[in-house]
Amino acid sequence: MTIYWERCSVCGYHSPVKQCTLFPDLMVDAKCCLLCPKRGVCPKPAWRFEGLVERGVVSPDERRKLLVELLERLEEKQGVPGRRPSRP
Repeated sequence: MTIYWERCSVCGYHSPVKQCTLFPDLMVDAKCCLLCPKRGVCPKPAWRFEGLVERGVVSPDERRKLLVELLERLEEKQGVPGRRPSRP
């Protein structure tokens, strides 16, 4: 099976494209559609992304705790550049 990619009218890259809703003469790829300054007023964007990521609300304290934990794991696995090993 062969997939032929067309050229995006905005960026010029060859990728899967769809016809723009606001400007029917343009064929746009996903990234150009997402970065379009008119996307907020577009009634039905050519490329829509729904339900890809569900994020839970995490408090700043919880984020800091997770970050410290991950950094400690990294330090255990490999030495951090620029730091001297701790002395026992």
